[in-house]
Amino acid sequence: MVHPELDVARFRAWLARARDEIARSRERLNAENLYPVADADTGSNLEATIRAAAEAVESESSDELQVVADAAAEGALHGAQGNSGVLLSQIFQGFADGLRENLPKAFALAHERALKAVADPKEGTILSVARAARDAVTNVSAWGSEVRRDSEVALAAWRAARASTLDSANNPPSEAARGTIDAGAHGIELIYRSLVAVLDGSSDAITDIPQQTRSAIQNQALAKSDGAYEVMYELSNISEMKIEQLRTKLASIGQSLLVVGEAKYWKVHVHTDYVEKSVEFAKEIGTPENIRITALELSGCESKRTLITVANGSGFAELMRDSGVNVIIAIDSRRVAPQEWVVAAGESSEIILIPHDLHGYESALDAAQVMTSQGKSVAVINSRSPLQALAAISSHSEGVESDFAQEVETMEAAAAGTLSVTIAYAPREMTCDGEVVKSGAVIALRDRVVIAHGSNLINVATEAIAKVITPTAELITLVTGADVDSAIVQELIARIQGAYPALEVTDYSGGQAWYPLLIGIE
Repeated sequence: MVHPELDVARFRAWLARARDEIARSRERLNAENLYPVADADTGSNLEATIRAAAEAVESESSDELQVVADAAAEGALHGAQGNSGVLLSQIFQGFADGLRENLPKAFALAHERALKAVADPKEGTILSVARAARDAVTNVSAWGSEVRRDSEVALAAWRAARASTLDSANNPPSEAARGTIDAGAHGIELIYRSLVAVLDGSSDAITDIPQQTRSAIQNQALAKSDGAYEVMYELSNISEMKIEQLRTKLASIGQSLLVVGEAKYWKVHVHTDYVEKSVEFAKEIGTPENIRITALELSGCESKRTLITVANGSGFAELMRDSGVNVIIAIDSRRVAPQEWVVAAGESSEIILIPHDLHGYESALDAAQVMTSQGKSVAVINSRSPLQALAAISSHSEGVESDFAQEVETMEAAAAGTLSVTIAYAPREMTCDGEVVKSGAVIALRDRVVIAHGSNLINVATEAIAKVITPTAELITLVTGADVDSAIVQELIARIQGAYPALEVTDYSGGQAWYPLLIGIE
Protein backbone atom coordinates (compact mmCIF):
# COMPACT_ATOMS: atom_id res chain seq x y z
CA MET A 1 0.00 0.00 0.00
CA VAL A 2 1.28 3.48 -0.83
CA HIS A 3 1.61 5.86 2.12
CA PRO A 4 1.23 9.37 0.67
CA GLU A 5 2.20 10.96 4.00
CA LEU A 6 4.19 8.50 6.09
CA ASP A 7 6.82 7.74 3.49
CA VAL A 8 10.45 6.75 4.00
CA ALA A 9 11.66 10.33 4.37
CA ARG A 10 9.06 11.14 7.02
CA PHE A 11 9.66 7.85 8.84
CA ARG A 12 13.37 8.68 9.05
CA ALA A 13 12.52 12.19 10.22
CA TRP A 14 10.19 10.75 12.86
CA LEU A 15 12.89 8.53 14.36
CA ALA A 16 15.40 11.38 14.40
CA ARG A 17 12.95 13.79 16.04
CA ALA A 18 11.77 11.20 18.58
CA ARG A 19 15.38 10.45 19.49
CA ASP A 20 16.05 14.14 20.09
CA GLU A 21 12.83 14.60 22.08
CA ILE A 22 13.67 11.69 24.39
CA ALA A 23 17.25 12.96 24.81
CA ARG A 24 15.94 16.44 25.66
CA SER A 25 13.52 14.98 28.22
CA ARG A 26 15.81 12.27 29.60
CA GLU A 27 16.35 13.80 33.05
CA ARG A 28 12.67 14.63 33.49
CA LEU A 29 11.72 11.06 32.57
CA ASN A 30 14.33 9.71 34.98
CA ALA A 31 12.84 11.85 37.76
CA GLU A 32 9.33 10.55 36.97
CA ASN A 33 10.50 6.93 37.15
CA LEU A 34 8.68 5.43 40.17
CA TYR A 35 7.40 2.15 38.69
CA PRO A 36 8.19 -0.74 38.68
CA VAL A 37 11.30 0.44 40.57
CA ALA A 38 12.28 4.01 41.43
CA ASP A 39 15.76 3.65 39.95
CA ALA A 40 15.77 6.85 37.88
CA ASP A 41 16.75 5.25 34.57
CA THR A 42 13.62 5.13 32.38
CA GLY A 43 14.68 8.21 30.42
CA SER A 44 18.17 6.83 29.92
CA ASN A 45 16.84 3.42 28.86
CA LEU A 46 14.34 4.90 26.40
CA GLU A 47 17.03 7.14 24.95
CA ALA A 48 19.46 4.25 24.47
CA THR A 49 16.75 2.15 22.80
CA ILE A 50 15.44 4.77 20.40
CA ARG A 51 18.98 5.88 19.58
CA ALA A 52 19.71 2.30 18.51
CA ALA A 53 16.56 2.32 16.36
CA ALA A 54 17.50 5.65 14.77
CA GLU A 55 21.04 4.47 14.05
CA ALA A 56 19.70 1.30 12.40
CA VAL A 57 17.47 3.44 10.19
CA GLU A 58 20.39 5.70 9.25
CA SER A 59 22.41 2.63 8.26
CA GLU A 60 19.59 1.26 6.06
CA SER A 61 19.82 2.71 2.54
CA SER A 62 16.56 1.25 1.21
CA ASP A 63 13.87 3.60 -0.09
CA GLU A 64 11.11 1.13 0.86
CA LEU A 65 9.12 2.06 3.95
CA GLN A 66 8.71 -1.54 5.08
CA VAL A 67 12.41 -2.27 4.97
CA VAL A 68 13.24 0.87 6.94
CA ALA A 69 10.52 0.16 9.52
CA ASP A 70 11.85 -3.38 9.97
CA ALA A 71 15.35 -1.95 10.49
CA ALA A 72 14.02 0.36 13.20
CA ALA A 73 12.34 -2.54 14.99
CA GLU A 74 15.43 -4.72 14.83
CA GLY A 75 17.69 -1.89 15.98
CA ALA A 76 15.40 -1.13 18.91
CA LEU A 77 15.30 -4.78 19.98
CA HIS A 78 19.08 -5.20 19.89
CA GLY A 79 19.64 -1.89 21.65
CA ALA A 80 16.81 -2.20 24.18
CA GLN A 81 17.74 -1.35 27.76
CA GLY A 82 15.56 -1.81 30.80
CA ASN A 83 11.90 -2.67 31.08
CA SER A 84 10.81 0.44 29.19
CA GLY A 85 13.33 -0.10 26.40
CA VAL A 86 12.18 -3.66 25.77
CA LEU A 87 8.55 -2.52 25.57
CA LEU A 88 9.51 0.31 23.22
CA SER A 89 11.20 -2.23 20.95
CA GLN A 90 7.90 -4.12 20.77
CA ILE A 91 6.03 -0.94 19.88
CA PHE A 92 8.39 -0.44 16.95
CA GLN A 93 7.92 -4.09 15.98
CA GLY A 94 4.18 -3.51 15.96
CA PHE A 95 4.63 -0.47 13.74
CA ALA A 96 6.80 -2.42 11.32
CA ASP A 97 4.22 -5.21 11.10
CA GLY A 98 1.23 -2.87 10.91
CA LEU A 99 2.62 -0.60 8.21
CA ARG A 100 2.28 -3.51 5.82
CA GLU A 101 -1.39 -2.49 5.89
CA ASN A 102 -1.84 1.08 7.16
CA LEU A 103 -1.09 3.47 10.03
CA PRO A 104 -4.14 2.57 12.19
CA LYS A 105 -3.03 -1.06 11.98
CA ALA A 106 0.47 0.01 13.06
CA PHE A 107 -0.88 1.66 16.23
CA ALA A 108 -3.04 -1.41 16.90
CA LEU A 109 -0.17 -3.88 16.57
CA ALA A 110 2.11 -1.62 18.61
CA HIS A 111 -0.20 -2.19 21.56
CA GLU A 112 -0.65 -5.87 20.79
CA ARG A 113 3.09 -6.61 20.62
CA ALA A 114 3.83 -4.69 23.83
CA LEU A 115 0.94 -6.33 25.69
CA LYS A 116 2.05 -9.79 24.62
CA ALA A 117 5.49 -9.18 26.15
CA VAL A 118 4.18 -8.45 29.66
CA ALA A 119 3.19 -11.24 32.04
CA ASP A 120 1.34 -8.97 34.50
CA PRO A 121 -0.03 -5.83 32.74
CA LYS A 122 -0.72 -2.78 34.89
CA GLU A 123 -2.79 0.34 34.28
CA GLY A 124 -1.06 3.71 34.09
CA THR A 125 1.92 2.46 32.10
CA ILE A 126 3.29 2.23 28.55
CA LEU A 127 0.60 -0.36 27.83
CA SER A 128 -2.21 2.03 28.79
CA VAL A 129 -0.88 4.72 26.47
CA ALA A 130 -0.44 2.27 23.59
CA ARG A 131 -3.97 0.98 24.11
CA ALA A 132 -5.45 4.51 24.23
CA ALA A 133 -3.73 5.37 20.94
CA ARG A 134 -4.99 2.14 19.37
CA ASP A 135 -8.56 2.84 20.43
CA ALA A 136 -8.41 6.40 19.14
CA VAL A 137 -7.23 5.45 15.66
CA THR A 138 -9.80 2.65 15.49
CA ASN A 139 -12.46 5.31 16.00
CA VAL A 140 -10.87 7.51 13.34
CA SER A 141 -10.95 4.71 10.82
CA ALA A 142 -14.62 4.11 11.62
CA TRP A 143 -15.71 7.71 10.95
CA GLY A 144 -16.85 6.88 7.49
CA SER A 145 -15.82 5.60 4.11
CA GLU A 146 -13.47 8.51 3.53
CA VAL A 147 -9.82 7.53 3.81
CA ARG A 148 -8.22 9.46 6.67
CA ARG A 149 -4.90 11.17 6.20
CA ASP A 150 -1.97 9.78 8.17
CA SER A 151 -1.60 13.15 9.89
CA GLU A 152 -5.18 12.89 11.23
CA VAL A 153 -4.58 9.35 12.42
CA ALA A 154 -1.35 10.32 14.20
CA LEU A 155 -2.94 13.38 15.81
CA ALA A 156 -5.85 11.34 17.16
CA ALA A 157 -3.45 8.71 18.51
CA TRP A 158 -1.23 11.29 20.20
CA ARG A 159 -4.10 13.16 21.83
CA ALA A 160 -5.33 9.91 23.35
CA ALA A 161 -1.79 8.99 24.41
CA ARG A 162 -1.39 12.38 26.07
CA ALA A 163 -4.67 12.00 27.97
CA SER A 164 -3.66 8.50 29.09
CA THR A 165 -0.26 9.78 30.24
CA LEU A 166 -1.87 12.50 32.35
CA ASP A 167 -4.31 9.93 33.74
CA SER A 168 -1.43 7.71 34.88
CA ALA A 169 -0.88 10.08 37.82
CA ASN A 170 -4.44 9.49 39.05
CA ASN A 171 -4.62 5.78 38.15
CA PRO A 172 -1.03 4.66 38.76
CA PRO A 173 0.39 1.13 38.49
CA SER A 174 1.22 1.30 42.22
CA GLU A 175 0.13 3.55 45.09
CA ALA A 176 3.72 4.68 45.57
CA ALA A 177 3.52 6.35 42.13
CA ARG A 178 0.24 8.21 42.73
CA GLY A 179 0.44 11.88 41.80
CA THR A 180 3.31 11.48 39.31
CA ILE A 181 2.82 10.66 35.65
CA ASP A 182 4.42 7.39 34.59
CA ALA A 183 7.83 7.86 33.00
CA GLY A 184 7.36 5.10 30.42
CA ALA A 185 3.93 6.38 29.44
CA HIS A 186 5.36 9.89 29.07
CA GLY A 187 8.15 8.57 26.84
CA ILE A 188 5.69 6.95 24.43
CA GLU A 189 3.64 10.16 24.41
CA LEU A 190 6.75 12.07 23.32
CA ILE A 191 7.47 9.56 20.56
CA TYR A 192 3.90 9.66 19.23
CA ARG A 193 3.95 13.44 19.48
CA SER A 194 7.09 13.47 17.31
CA LEU A 195 5.18 11.61 14.60
CA VAL A 196 2.47 14.30 14.65
CA ALA A 197 5.11 17.01 14.35
CA VAL A 198 6.61 15.32 11.29
CA LEU A 199 3.26 14.67 9.58
CA ASP A 200 1.53 17.91 10.57
CA GLY A 201 4.00 20.51 11.72
CA SER A 202 1.34 23.21 11.67
CA SER A 203 -0.65 21.68 14.53
CA ASP A 204 -0.88 24.12 17.44
CA ALA A 205 -1.74 21.34 19.90
CA ILE A 206 1.82 20.00 20.11
CA THR A 207 2.93 21.13 23.57
CA ASP A 208 4.81 19.67 26.51
CA ILE A 209 2.94 18.12 29.39
CA PRO A 210 3.11 20.64 32.27
CA GLN A 211 6.26 20.22 34.32
CA GLN A 212 5.90 18.91 37.85
CA THR A 213 8.05 20.56 40.46
CA ARG A 214 11.08 18.55 41.48
CA SER A 215 9.96 18.51 45.10
CA ALA A 216 6.60 17.03 44.15
CA ILE A 217 8.34 14.12 42.49
CA GLN A 218 10.90 13.67 45.25
CA ASN A 219 8.19 13.59 47.92
CA GLN A 220 6.56 10.54 46.40
CA ALA A 221 6.90 7.37 48.48
CA LEU A 222 9.36 5.21 46.59
CA ALA A 223 8.07 1.93 45.21
CA LYS A 224 9.43 -1.20 46.81
CA SER A 225 11.66 -3.18 44.50
CA ASP A 226 10.20 -6.35 43.04
CA GLY A 227 13.71 -7.77 43.01
CA ALA A 228 17.11 -6.45 44.08
CA TYR A 229 18.60 -6.69 40.56
CA GLU A 230 17.62 -6.07 36.97
CA VAL A 231 19.04 -8.86 34.80
CA MET A 232 19.15 -8.61 31.01
CA TYR A 233 20.75 -10.85 28.42
CA GLU A 234 20.37 -12.08 24.85
CA LEU A 235 19.92 -15.57 23.39
CA SER A 236 20.25 -16.68 19.78
CA ASN A 237 18.87 -19.62 17.80
CA ILE A 238 16.58 -20.92 20.56
CA SER A 239 13.19 -22.49 19.83
CA GLU A 240 9.98 -20.99 21.21
CA MET A 241 9.38 -24.17 23.21
CA LYS A 242 12.66 -23.75 25.09
CA ILE A 243 12.00 -20.03 25.53
CA GLU A 244 8.66 -20.85 27.15
CA GLN A 245 10.48 -23.18 29.54
CA LEU A 246 12.88 -20.36 30.37
CA ARG A 247 9.99 -17.93 30.83
CA THR A 248 8.32 -20.29 33.32
CA LYS A 249 11.50 -20.73 35.35
CA LEU A 250 12.26 -17.00 35.43
CA ALA A 251 8.69 -16.24 36.50
CA SER A 252 9.26 -18.45 39.56
CA ILE A 253 12.18 -16.31 40.80
CA GLY A 254 11.41 -12.80 39.56
CA GLN A 255 9.03 -10.04 38.49
CA SER A 256 8.80 -7.54 35.61
CA LEU A 257 9.59 -10.43 33.28
CA LEU A 258 9.89 -9.66 29.56
CA VAL A 259 11.04 -12.17 26.93
CA VAL A 260 10.72 -10.85 23.38
CA GLY A 261 12.03 -11.69 19.92
CA GLU A 262 11.97 -14.71 17.67
CA ALA A 263 13.90 -17.95 17.18
CA LYS A 264 17.07 -16.32 15.86
CA TYR A 265 17.28 -13.63 18.56
CA TRP A 266 15.69 -13.14 22.01
CA LYS A 267 15.97 -10.36 24.57
CA VAL A 268 15.36 -11.31 28.21
CA HIS A 269 14.63 -8.92 31.10
CA VAL A 270 13.72 -9.76 34.71
CA HIS A 271 13.87 -8.22 38.18
CA THR A 272 15.07 -10.79 40.70
CA ASP A 273 16.99 -11.47 43.90
CA TYR A 274 18.55 -14.56 42.29
CA VAL A 275 21.07 -13.28 39.76
CA GLU A 276 23.12 -16.44 39.35
CA LYS A 277 20.02 -18.61 39.00
CA SER A 278 18.49 -16.35 36.35
CA VAL A 279 21.61 -16.75 34.21
CA GLU A 280 21.93 -20.47 34.93
CA PHE A 281 18.42 -21.02 33.55
CA ALA A 282 19.52 -19.43 30.28
CA LYS A 283 22.64 -21.58 30.13
CA GLU A 284 20.46 -24.68 30.29
CA ILE A 285 19.08 -23.88 26.82
CA GLY A 286 21.82 -21.82 25.18
CA THR A 287 24.59 -19.29 25.64
CA PRO A 288 23.45 -15.97 27.12
CA GLU A 289 25.33 -12.98 25.71
CA ASN A 290 25.64 -9.30 26.64
CA ILE A 291 24.66 -10.05 30.23
CA ARG A 292 23.79 -6.84 32.05
CA ILE A 293 23.06 -6.79 35.78
CA THR A 294 22.06 -3.63 37.63
CA ALA A 295 21.31 -3.19 41.32
CA LEU A 296 17.83 -1.69 41.68
CA GLU A 297 18.07 -0.80 45.35
CA LEU A 298 21.49 0.71 45.64
CA SER A 299 22.81 0.71 49.17
CA GLY A 300 25.68 2.86 50.24
CA CYS A 301 26.56 6.19 51.75
CA GLU A 302 23.69 8.48 52.67
CA SER A 303 25.95 11.50 52.24
CA LYS A 304 26.81 13.27 49.02
CA ARG A 305 29.77 10.88 48.55
CA THR A 306 29.22 7.48 46.94
CA LEU A 307 31.64 4.57 46.64
CA ILE A 308 31.05 2.07 43.83
CA THR A 309 32.71 -1.24 43.11
CA VAL A 310 32.16 -4.44 41.14
CA ALA A 311 31.57 -7.91 42.61
CA ASN A 312 31.99 -11.12 40.62
CA GLY A 313 30.45 -13.32 43.30
CA SER A 314 27.57 -13.21 45.77
CA GLY A 315 29.88 -13.34 48.80
CA PHE A 316 31.91 -10.42 47.50
CA ALA A 317 28.73 -8.46 46.86
CA GLU A 318 27.45 -8.96 50.40
CA LEU A 319 30.81 -8.15 51.97
CA MET A 320 31.26 -4.95 49.99
CA ARG A 321 27.66 -3.83 50.41
CA ASP A 322 27.98 -4.28 54.17
CA SER A 323 30.85 -1.81 53.98
CA GLY A 324 28.51 0.89 52.67
CA VAL A 325 29.42 0.60 49.00
CA ASN A 326 27.18 0.49 45.92
CA VAL A 327 27.84 -2.78 44.10
CA ILE A 328 27.61 -3.65 40.41
CA ILE A 329 27.18 -7.40 39.97
CA ALA A 330 29.37 -8.99 37.26
CA ILE A 331 29.08 -12.76 37.46
CA ASP A 332 30.93 -15.00 34.99
CA SER A 333 33.59 -12.25 34.72
CA ARG A 334 31.44 -10.20 32.37
CA ARG A 335 32.72 -6.76 31.40
CA VAL A 336 31.12 -3.77 33.09
CA ALA A 337 29.95 -0.96 30.81
CA PRO A 338 30.72 2.71 31.63
CA GLN A 339 26.99 3.46 31.84
CA GLU A 340 26.64 1.03 34.75
CA TRP A 341 29.04 3.12 36.84
CA VAL A 342 27.10 6.26 35.90
CA VAL A 343 23.75 4.75 36.88
CA ALA A 344 25.15 3.46 40.19
CA ALA A 345 26.41 6.95 41.05
CA GLY A 346 22.89 8.38 41.01
CA GLU A 347 22.73 12.02 42.05
CA SER A 348 25.89 11.99 44.19
CA SER A 349 28.27 14.89 43.71
CA GLU A 350 31.38 13.03 44.94
CA ILE A 351 32.04 9.58 43.54
CA ILE A 352 34.86 7.07 44.07
CA LEU A 353 35.00 4.21 41.57
CA ILE A 354 36.81 1.07 42.76
CA PRO A 355 37.38 -1.40 39.87
CA HIS A 356 38.01 -5.13 40.28
CA ASP A 357 40.04 -5.88 37.14
CA LEU A 358 41.74 -4.20 34.18
CA HIS A 359 38.60 -4.00 32.03
CA GLY A 360 36.66 -2.57 34.97
CA TYR A 361 39.39 0.02 35.46
CA GLU A 362 39.18 1.09 31.82
CA SER A 363 35.37 1.35 31.85
CA ALA A 364 35.54 3.29 35.14
CA LEU A 365 37.86 5.82 33.49
CA ASP A 366 35.34 6.28 30.67
CA ALA A 367 32.51 6.68 33.18
CA ALA A 368 34.54 9.20 35.16
CA GLN A 369 34.86 11.40 32.06
CA VAL A 370 31.08 11.39 31.66
CA MET A 371 30.42 12.26 35.30
CA THR A 372 33.16 14.89 35.41
CA SER A 373 31.50 16.62 32.45
CA GLN A 374 28.36 16.76 34.62
CA GLY A 375 30.22 18.79 37.24
CA LYS A 376 30.80 15.93 39.68
CA SER A 377 34.00 15.16 41.61
CA VAL A 378 35.11 11.70 40.50
CA ALA A 379 38.12 9.54 41.30
CA VAL A 380 39.07 6.09 39.99
CA ILE A 381 41.11 3.94 42.35
CA ASN A 382 43.92 2.09 40.57
CA SER A 383 42.72 -1.33 41.76
CA ARG A 384 43.10 -4.20 39.30
CA SER A 385 41.85 -7.15 41.38
CA PRO A 386 38.98 -7.90 43.79
CA LEU A 387 41.50 -8.07 46.66
CA GLN A 388 42.88 -4.62 45.88
CA ALA A 389 39.31 -3.32 45.66
CA LEU A 390 38.51 -4.95 49.01
CA ALA A 391 41.61 -3.40 50.61
CA ALA A 392 40.66 0.04 49.32
CA ILE A 393 37.11 -0.35 50.63
CA SER A 394 38.40 -1.56 54.01
CA SER A 395 40.17 1.77 54.47
CA HIS A 396 36.81 3.60 54.22
CA SER A 397 35.03 4.44 57.46
CA GLU A 398 31.31 4.71 56.82
CA GLY A 399 29.68 7.72 58.42
CA VAL A 400 33.00 9.49 59.08
CA GLU A 401 33.46 12.75 57.23
CA SER A 402 36.80 13.09 55.49
CA ASP A 403 38.33 15.23 52.81
CA PHE A 404 37.57 13.77 49.35
CA ALA A 405 41.17 13.97 48.13
CA GLN A 406 42.44 12.54 51.41
CA GLU A 407 40.10 9.55 51.23
CA VAL A 408 41.10 8.86 47.62
CA GLU A 409 44.76 8.99 48.63
CA THR A 410 44.14 6.56 51.50
CA MET A 411 42.30 4.13 49.22
CA GLU A 412 45.01 4.34 46.56
CA ALA A 413 47.63 3.49 49.16
CA ALA A 414 45.60 0.54 50.45
CA ALA A 415 45.13 -0.85 46.93
CA ALA A 416 48.78 -0.32 45.98
CA GLY A 417 49.91 -1.98 49.20
CA THR A 418 48.03 -5.20 48.44
CA LEU A 419 49.75 -7.96 46.50
CA SER A 420 47.16 -10.04 44.68
CA VAL A 421 47.47 -13.63 43.43
CA THR A 422 44.76 -15.46 41.48
CA ILE A 423 44.51 -19.23 41.62
CA ALA A 424 42.83 -20.59 38.49
CA TYR A 425 42.78 -23.56 36.14
CA ALA A 426 44.76 -23.41 32.90
CA PRO A 427 42.25 -22.89 30.07
CA ARG A 428 44.60 -24.51 27.56
CA GLU A 429 48.07 -26.03 27.33
CA MET A 430 50.75 -23.38 27.92
CA THR A 431 54.43 -22.96 28.73
CA CYS A 432 55.84 -21.56 31.99
CA ASP A 433 59.59 -21.13 32.44
CA GLY A 434 60.20 -23.72 29.74
CA GLU A 435 57.84 -26.24 31.30
CA VAL A 436 54.61 -27.43 29.69
CA VAL A 437 51.51 -26.69 31.75
CA LYS A 438 48.65 -28.95 30.76
CA SER A 439 45.12 -27.72 30.22
CA GLY A 440 43.17 -27.93 33.49
CA ALA A 441 46.27 -27.70 35.72
CA VAL A 442 46.19 -25.39 38.75
CA ILE A 443 48.01 -22.13 38.05
CA ALA A 444 48.83 -19.06 40.12
CA LEU A 445 48.73 -15.67 38.35
CA ARG A 446 50.36 -12.43 39.44
CA ASP A 447 49.67 -9.51 37.11
CA ARG A 448 48.47 -12.00 34.47
CA VAL A 449 51.78 -13.90 34.60
CA VAL A 450 51.93 -17.55 35.72
CA ILE A 451 54.22 -17.74 38.76
CA ALA A 452 53.41 -21.29 39.94
CA HIS A 453 51.62 -24.37 38.64
CA GLY A 454 50.86 -27.96 39.55
CA SER A 455 48.11 -30.47 40.19
CA ASN A 456 47.33 -29.56 43.82
CA LEU A 457 45.64 -26.26 44.73
CA ILE A 458 47.19 -26.04 48.22
CA ASN A 459 50.72 -26.67 46.95
CA VAL A 460 50.39 -24.14 44.14
CA ALA A 461 48.92 -21.51 46.48
CA THR A 462 51.67 -21.89 49.11
CA GLU A 463 54.38 -21.80 46.41
CA ALA A 464 52.90 -18.60 44.97
CA ILE A 465 52.72 -16.96 48.40
CA ALA A 466 56.36 -17.80 49.04
CA LYS A 467 57.36 -16.13 45.78
CA VAL A 468 55.58 -12.81 46.34
CA ILE A 469 55.47 -12.29 50.12
CA THR A 470 57.55 -9.44 51.57
CA PRO A 471 59.22 -9.04 54.99
CA THR A 472 56.76 -6.27 55.88
CA ALA A 473 53.63 -8.35 55.20
CA GLU A 474 51.13 -8.45 58.06
CA LEU A 475 47.93 -9.97 56.65
CA ILE A 476 46.98 -12.68 54.17
CA THR A 477 43.39 -12.72 52.92
CA LEU A 478 41.88 -15.75 51.19
CA VAL A 479 38.70 -15.39 49.16
CA THR A 480 37.21 -18.70 48.05
CA GLY A 481 35.19 -19.39 44.94
CA ALA A 482 31.77 -20.99 44.55
CA ASP A 483 32.91 -24.63 44.49
CA VAL A 484 35.84 -24.77 46.91
CA ASP A 485 35.65 -27.33 49.72
CA SER A 486 36.00 -25.76 53.18
CA ALA A 487 38.41 -28.56 54.18
CA ILE A 488 40.86 -27.37 51.51
CA VAL A 489 40.65 -23.83 52.87
CA GLN A 490 41.32 -24.92 56.44
CA GLU A 491 44.33 -27.02 55.35
CA LEU A 492 45.72 -24.05 53.40
CA ILE A 493 45.29 -21.75 56.40
CA ALA A 494 47.14 -24.24 58.60
CA ARG A 495 49.94 -24.45 56.04
CA ILE A 496 50.26 -20.65 55.88
CA GLN A 497 50.21 -20.22 59.67
CA GLY A 498 52.88 -22.90 60.01
CA ALA A 499 55.15 -21.13 57.53
CA TYR A 500 54.41 -17.55 58.66
CA PRO A 501 53.32 -17.65 62.33
CA ALA A 502 53.55 -13.88 62.75
CA LEU A 503 51.01 -13.18 59.98
CA GLU A 504 47.28 -12.86 60.44
CA VAL A 505 45.19 -14.99 58.05
CA THR A 506 41.54 -14.25 57.25
CA ASP A 507 39.20 -15.98 54.81
CA TYR A 508 35.92 -15.05 53.11
CA SER A 509 33.53 -16.85 50.81
CA GLY A 510 33.55 -14.74 47.65
CA GLY A 511 31.37 -17.02 45.54
CA GLN A 512 33.17 -16.11 42.30
CA ALA A 513 32.62 -18.58 39.47
CA TRP A 514 35.89 -18.74 37.56
CA TYR A 515 38.62 -18.51 40.19
CA PRO A 516 38.63 -21.05 43.05
CA LEU A 517 40.88 -18.86 45.19
CA LEU A 518 42.05 -15.25 45.39
CA ILE A 519 44.95 -14.39 47.69
CA GLY A 520 45.70 -10.92 49.01
CA ILE A 521 48.85 -10.01 50.93
CA GLU A 522 49.09 -6.72 52.82
